[in-house]
Amino acid sequence: MTAFVHTLSDGMELPVEIKRRAKKNLIIRPAGTHTVRISVPPCFSVSALNRWLYENEAVLRQTLAKTPPPQTAENRLPEHIWFHGRQLALTAHQDTQILLMPSEILVPEGAPEKQLALLRDFLERQAHSYLIPRLERHARTTQLFPAPSSLTSAKTFWGVCRKTTGIRFNWRLVGAPEYVADYVCIHELCHLAHADHSRAFWALTRRFAPYTPEAKQWLKIHGRELFALG
Repeated sequence: MTAFVHTLSDGMELPVEIKRRAKKNLIIRPAGTHTVRISVPPCFSVSALNRWLYENEAVLRQTLAKTPPPQTAENRLPEHIWFHGRQLALTAHQDTQILLMPSEILVPEGAPEKQLALLRDFLERQAHSYLIPRLERHARTTQLFPAPSSLTSAKTFWGVCRKTTGIRFNWRLVGAPEYVADYVCIHELCHLAHADHSRAFWALTRRFAPYTPEAKQWLKIHGRELFALG
């Protein structure tokens, strides 16, 4: 078996495991959290596989969506999580509310499952106030206006744009730096002008987000860490 990392169009990193089997058809299955396993015929070349991956991104995302949500070790809070591009420590305290401090997030003492639920709810609310106003600001700048937008807990994309249903952002982007959140906003807005990932699309994206390469690189390095809470 061989393994490598394939980068999806929105910068999300996807580990891929390849098995060569004496079968005529290509078979794809989920292989644990955020990983897919593909069985390919022995004659299937590397270039043909790369071409298939780029042409069948929707299939990859559908396969990922079938995997169960990741679990934190022993259902405990992680030691740190990303928040607005910084790693903050998670500390239990005796209050009943989550408190955001300069270098840490204070979480009420209690059963780990309850702590995780409280923290996730807190972060989703923070994500709404972090992402939606940015989208509205960039919409005015680009003069590309989506239908009413919202958040999602999807495991397979950072953002998705539909002309009829608006833009949906992965709430976990609350952990990303501001320029990364800005990039995802602009990326999705530009799909209102170009529904594909053509040269024209990327030219428009880079026009409004010249830091696109840096943002994609940050997601490539740290994207999976944003799933620390599942």
